[in-house]
Amino acid sequence: MPARPRLVSRRTTLAVAGAGLVVLAGCDDRDEPAGDPTTSPSADPDQALVDEVVEQQGRAWQRATKAGAADLAALHAAHLEALGAPTPTSGQAPRIPVRRVEQQLQSALVAASLTARSGDLARLLASMSAAVSQQLEVR
Repeated sequence: MPARPRLVSRRTTLAVAGAGLVVLAGCDDRDEPAGDPTTSPSADPDQALVDEVVEQQGRAWQRATKAGAADLAALHAAHLEALGAPTPTSGQAPRIPVRRVEQQLQSALVAASLTARSGDLARLLASMSAAVSQQLEVR
């Protein structure tokens, strides 16, 4: 008997079988949704960091206001706005030295920018640090 011609080559058969296995490997027969049910999918991993920076910016704004440094106070108010925090209101207070506080804030912003998981947040914090640093240079 003569050999029957193959309808499909061996290579094609193996490729289709391999593709079928890949498709089946991606299937899941579980009814529950994937992921940890205790965590919210919309939870921001950087929220604690943002809260800390907002607190630092708020304190720096208060000190800049007390020191009579309107330019620094405006800078910190803009930073608070960029972080989605409420803009503080000014009040009269005795003047205090502010340079050391601003240097500490600038260092904290550098550290926060290196800690941030979000690239956008890291860039925002780094630019805030640069702005504080510039203000310190021109004072």
